[in-house]
Amino acid sequence: MLKIQEQLGWQGGLGAATWVALAISGVGCSRSESAAGAPSAPASAPASATPVSTGIRPEVVQNAVNPKGRPPYAGPTGTVRGVVRVSGDTAPIRDEVLAQIGDACAGSRAFYGPAFREGPGRALADALVAVTGYEGYVPPRGESVRVEIDACAYKRRTYGVMFGQRLDVFNLDSQPYMPRLLRTKTAAVMVALPRGEAIPLLPPKPGRYALVDEMRSGPHADVFVVQYPTFDITELDGRFEITGVPVGEVDVSALLPLTMAAVKERVTVKAGEASEVTLTIAYERPKAEPAAKPGASAPGPVVH
Repeated sequence: MLKIQEQLGWQGGLGAATWVALAISGVGCSRSESAAGAPSAPASAPASATPVSTGIRPEVVQNAVNPKGRPPYAGPTGTVRGVVRVSGDTAPIRDEVLAQIGDACAGSRAFYGPAFREGPGRALADALVAVTGYEGYVPPRGESVRVEIDACAYKRRTYGVMFGQRLDVFNLDSQPYMPRLLRTKTAAVMVALPRGEAIPLLPPKPGRYALVDEMRSGPHADVFVVQYPTFDITELDGRFEITGVPVGEVDVSALLPLTMAAVKERVTVKAGEASEVTLTIAYERPKAEPAAKPGASAPGPVVH
C-alpha cells in the first residue's frame, strides 16, 4: 500500500523545506494584535470562539492555533479570491501508478493518472491556497471538513483542515471503503458503508498526511493540517475564494502538493471588498535518469 503513496508524491512528515507551506503556516497572526472591539466571528462564515477538538486535549489545540490566548478577531474583514494556474511542462501520466489500480477501480485511472490535474487555460486543480500574515486570531469554521469518496476516488486530491478539526469521510459509492490517514496511530480502521454514516478521522498535529483506503490501492488525497482557517482548495477551474480575512496587508500563497512548490503574493484586504489575485506555479518534469553503462557496477553505500 505505501509504495503507491510514495509514487503519488507523498512523503511522511513535513518533508523537504520543513514544508514551505508552514511558511504558509504564518499562523494567520504574524503582526501586532488587533485593536478591534468585543469578540465576534466574521459574518462570512460560521466560527466557534474556541478551537474545536475531538479526542485531542483542548489545551494542545489552543497552544498550536492561538498560543497567546487572543479573543476571536472582531474587526472588519474582506475576501481574497482569484485563480491558480500552472506554467511550464504539462503533467506526465504516471504509468507506475496506473499499473497498481486494479480493474475494479479502472474508472479512477483518469483522475489519478496525471501527476496533477489541469483545467482549461492551464488552471491548476487541487492547489492549496492560504492567506496568512494578518492581525488577530480567526477561529475554526465548524467542527469538520467533509470528504466524499465514490467510484474508487476521493472527490479531491487535496484537502485542508485547521488543527483541531476532523475529516468526516462519506461513502457515496455502492461498495464499502476503509479510509485511513497514514502515519497516524489507530486501534482499528473503520469501514465506510455505502451511503452510511461518516467515518471521522482526526489528525493528531499540524503537518502533511496522506488519506488512503485500506481496501484498494487507488484512492488517495493529500491532507494539510494548518493552524488557521483562511485557506481554500482549487477545483478544475483553478478558482479559490477565502472569506472572513482581517483587513490589511496579507500574504496569499499557493502550493502544488506534487512538488511542494509554492508562490506568494502580497495583497491588501479592504473591508467588505474582494481582492483579486492570480498565482502561477511553474512545473518542470523530472529529468530521466541516465541508463547505466554496460558492465558498470552498482553504486556502493554512502558513508556520512
